[in-house]
Amino acid sequence: MSEFRRNPITGQWVIIAANRGSRPQEIVVQHVASLDRECPFCEGNESVTPGEVLALREPGSAADGPGWRVRVVPNKYPALDAALPDRSSVAQAAEPRTDWWQSVSAPGDGLHEVVIESPSHLTSVVQLTDAQFAEVLETYRMRINSLQQHGGFRNVVLFKNAGPSAGATLTHLHSQLIAAPAGNSIFADRTPFFRLHAVAQGSCLACEIERGLLTQPDLLVARSQNFVAFCPYASRLPYETWIIPRGHRLHFGETEQALLPELANLFRGVLVKLERIVKLPAYNYIIHTAPFDIAATDHYHWHIEILPGIANLAGFELGTGCFINTVPPLQAAAALREA
Repeated sequence: MSEFRRNPITGQWVIIAANRGSRPQEIVVQHVASLDRECPFCEGNESVTPGEVLALREPGSAADGPGWRVRVVPNKYPALDAALPDRSSVAQAAEPRTDWWQSVSAPGDGLHEVVIESPSHLTSVVQLTDAQFAEVLETYRMRINSLQQHGGFRNVVLFKNAGPSAGATLTHLHSQLIAAPAGNSIFADRTPFFRLHAVAQGSCLACEIERGLLTQPDLLVARSQNFVAFCPYASRLPYETWIIPRGHRLHFGETEQALLPELANLFRGVLVKLERIVKLPAYNYIIHTAPFDIAATDHYHWHIEILPGIANLAGFELGTGCFINTVPPLQAAAALREA
């Protein structure tokens, strides 16, 4: 029997329809592209990319040369332009147009960067050690904090597209960061959902979810001392998994460096489980952190979404914004726990 469910953090509706899982050719098998001999992200090809803005390097190694472990560079083909104007020009440019046949328009100002996660040509996070993945998370944390301290940005989203069908154009292990300027609210903002719950119930919604997993662990995938991974009750996609910190945290950048190895172990472990269930899966992960320029964000709780791309999005999803999930979350969580 099908069921409508609504995610209280995103406001999205989903349909859980396990009966549709028996349809033929529903699962998309990920195909890995062959090695590009001229991969711009491999060590030794630093001159092919724009100059690095941050790198974790071996002592004595020179910028924009070999000797790095994780490297951040501007995206050569940015979705938002790297040149950021001052706040007043952004606010002025964002004024609605008066032509009725045109949508509201504003310059695509902002910042778009690539985090190259290994000097070797690796294609999956599971090929990294926990220590190496912890350095990737530390790079995320450093870059997010730097953009917050800059003062000119409102939102930042950090995401990975793993596999061609998930949007990756290069196989070399990498993720991306896009920051929108202050005065711009184009990103889907989950702050109102956290705020509404905090006002109505006097508590953080994500904290309540974490406490609920302790007493009703059927949706639990993995747990550590400071983090928990689970399949949301209203999962949009088969094996969708979220990771949240145990204890209230607004910003991903607030995560202490000492906790990153623990997070890396849990996070990477979930991806290992996913790859055991679906060989060579395509997936996206996204780190959601509180907006920078909102004063009253005490209700926000940072979280990570892992979204496997093992089922095609079709006309219904694209036309309505409502997803049809053919693997019930309880079943998905049990399979991931046992993988």
